[in-house]
Amino acid sequence: MRLKKMLLFAGLAFLMVQLLFAGATAKDSSGVLNMIIKMDESPVAGGKDQDMNSTINLLNEADSRKLNITVSVTGDVAHSSYPLYVTMLGTKANHELAMGGMSNGEKLVSFEDADARLIKAKSYVESDYVCGGKQQKVAGYMPQVDSLNQSEYKILDDLGMLYMLDDTGLPESQGKAMPYLMNGSSFYVVPVSSSTNLPMWDMKAKEAAMNDTDWYNLLVSRFDESAAKGEPFVVVFTNTVSGSSPYLDAYKKFVEYAVSKGASFVTTKELVERSKT
Repeated sequence: MRLKKMLLFAGLAFLMVQLLFAGATAKDSSGVLNMIIKMDESPVAGGKDQDMNSTINLLNEADSRKLNITVSVTGDVAHSSYPLYVTMLGTKANHELAMGGMSNGEKLVSFEDADARLIKAKSYVESDYVCGGKQQKVAGYMPQVDSLNQSEYKILDDLGMLYMLDDTGLPESQGKAMPYLMNGSSFYVVPVSSSTNLPMWDMKAKEAAMNDTDWYNLLVSRFDESAAKGEPFVVVFTNTVSGSSPYLDAYKKFVEYAVSKGASFVTTKELVERSKT
């Protein structure tokens, strides 16, 4: 009788361990997802309505579910093109506003000019708020491709930036999935996830001639891989690419998939703060 009780106890204990392990695994595999919505201006003349509608298409998927996201806008978008719209974006509790430089396509300039344009871009984004309401302080910077070099990192420190997004694959980011403190600086670098050297950025997928089905499949497989490793999945969607079909269909399906998997949607700022603990 005593032996039976011991065996029963051992069996129950083993079952409890299995249940606890299964629960922990399910929690870990749900994944942490940081989506950055990049609002660009269409190069096509008279594309203002298209810029707005394509951005709204992307944000509706997140806002309808109250999912936390980061929205990157340039100083031009915040100041001259869509100041009222950016103001509205900043009022939503699930949005973090980041600055994407001063203008689309900006390139390397002198240290002094880079300093001036980043100061201006930050002030323009931060000035878009409802009087009497909460004013967002810009914590993050998503540089235009080839618009900043290491000698200008001091500018980000001087501006008190918390993080810089790396969507091109800096040498320091190789092998890293979590935000890390840049050597010699006080800001963090947030590596955009990649797959076989392809950054998880819809613009890069389009340049690689991927169709919407292949892009969706890559998003899902890379998200699952990150979740299984306990790493965050950081991905960039651009309004001029994913804001309309066929890439819009892939984006919607991916958001639905991530939600069905119980993904934890975080802003980039939240992701950086989590990495500190």
